[in-house]
Amino acid sequence: MGGGSSSSSSSSSSTSYSSSNDSGSYKSANRFGEVNKLIKLEKFAEAHKMLKKMKKVITDEADRLNLLGFTARKSGDLNTAGDYYQQALALNPKHTGALEYQGELFLQLGKIDLAKANLAKIDKICWLPCNAERELKKAIEKSMTN
Repeated sequence: MGGGSSSSSSSSSSTSYSSSNDSGSYKSANRFGEVNKLIKLEKFAEAHKMLKKMKKVITDEADRLNLLGFTARKSGDLNTAGDYYQQALALNPKHTGALEYQGELFLQLGKIDLAKANLAKIDKICWLPCNAERELKKAIEKSMTN
């Protein structure tokens, strides 16, 4: 699900980094196309700047905030990342992408119980195992073996 970097499980082959439980729309995926290209190239600071300049669109604002959190986290700004994830989840508490990425942030901060709580939330949202659930579960397992 994410941008493929060292300390996270974000190395799957998913093409969109703005997933939510409603599968997003073509328009939304298209809107974030350039950002996703930068993320794949691990140009997180550039992607973050681009996201900050984008207009707020109510239909995908939780996706934009989630990506702002992701790019902030990958750039090392963990406090800002946490703020963006909270904003995304305030707009859409069932945003599986934000729950996953926030869970990965919790792992970076050593808060394994909070990451597990996010995994439980994702499990309730995704009736069948979904990508966000698989990725966060893998990240939690990896953190517990390190």
